[in-house]
Amino acid sequence: MNLEGEFYTSVLIKTLVLVNNMRLYGPDHNITQKSLSEFDGLLKNIFSQFDEFTLLIRGWHIYLMGERIKISSINFPYIKQLIELAQQKEIGGIKISKNYKIEEISKFAELLASEQLKQHDINNNLITIGIGSIKILPPVAPYQTEFIDPQKRAKQVYFETINMVKNLTTIQPTSQKTYYTRFTAGVLYLIDTLKTSESLLLGLTVVKNYDDFLYNHSVNTAILSLSLGVRIGLKSKELLKLGQAALLHDIGMINIPRSILQKESFLTEDEWKMIKTHPVSGVKITLNLMGLSEETAPILLAILEHQKGYDGSGYPDFVKTNRISLFSRIIQIADFYDAVTTPRFYNPIPMSPAEAIAYTVKYSGKLFDPLLIKHFINLLGIYPLGSLVFLSSGEWALVAGQPQDKSKIHKPIVLVIKDQNGRDIPNKMIDLSQSDLEIIRAESPWKYNIDPAEYLV
Repeated sequence: MNLEGEFYTSVLIKTLVLVNNMRLYGPDHNITQKSLSEFDGLLKNIFSQFDEFTLLIRGWHIYLMGERIKISSINFPYIKQLIELAQQKEIGGIKISKNYKIEEISKFAELLASEQLKQHDINNNLITIGIGSIKILPPVAPYQTEFIDPQKRAKQVYFETINMVKNLTTIQPTSQKTYYTRFTAGVLYLIDTLKTSESLLLGLTVVKNYDDFLYNHSVNTAILSLSLGVRIGLKSKELLKLGQAALLHDIGMINIPRSILQKESFLTEDEWKMIKTHPVSGVKITLNLMGLSEETAPILLAILEHQKGYDGSGYPDFVKTNRISLFSRIIQIADFYDAVTTPRFYNPIPMSPAEAIAYTVKYSGKLFDPLLIKHFINLLGIYPLGSLVFLSSGEWALVAGQPQDKSKIHKPIVLVIKDQNGRDIPNKMIDLSQSDLEIIRAESPWKYNIDPAEYLV
């Protein structure tokens, strides 16, 4: 079943009609019973293809079974009404499992129609009367339905996603299934933001954080992976799985002692063995979060394989395959790039972004999928965002963007920050593709104690 257009609108209308009729006429009126029967038929139609009905709300976006409803002149009034109802009730989403009974839907609609009851009250009532097939989810983030500046929105989504991953490591096992739905909504919102503001989100990947490396790195890896996924034409459902896998690829690291993760010297053999357990630990944690199914299997596989090379090298040793999965190959590239360009306790001066790109090219076909590397270079350029470059004028500059003309990939847009003597000067933006200036060399900004985020974010 392809959930699109008219069917989406039908779900919105039937949901609103049921709640409104329940409020106007009560549960026993024949008008309410008719709308209840129609909603039941809609659910049966959905459950012929899905194991669970999920309706998630984030800002102006509504997602049904993981697919965002595209706003149109026809459905906008219904989207607006549903969002206003959700705001009033402090609701972030609704989940209905396959084993529901129509009487439970009726009671749920009655609770939802009550003026006084909020999300917490409705859930408590459902638990009290023994209805376990329906759950009301809290908002993923405070409601913000006004249209905000794209740059502010990108920053908000970036840092909210970091917090979302961080919260995954602190929730109790009994709450993980509920949190998984909120996690899914967060990933969908990240994908939507990426599709409309890719350059802004890619710009935020220059943010590096020693203390929050695991979470910061996970989000950067997800943004790079999803951008690559869009480039190769992955559909929405595949992008969702890829985004989930990328955000969770290093989640097994939470079981590694901080004393090892923050060690400034080389790891001992035993410490390295412990680090190499994180893919398996990550699979176990993710299994608790989302379970094992046909939908989650590609996510779990990518978490297990993300440290394997294109040629089968890497770890875990017991994973024997001629070709790791597509998600694994994408995440492996993004993971490597962000990790080696981030200062760490044991390596405060990491590779420059240009060096990291050159390394992936050198080992293309060995460690990295050669076709994906071509797309990755088209995405980031040979002088990626945040690269410190020295110009033919002697001035120092940070790469701030890529040229429109892809034939001039060696001449990016730069922000000049220092003169030829290394002294700070008023920053100026130059599009090198429109200039006679050339890049003489590129180095790691951290070698000169320059944090690109201070200039570019």
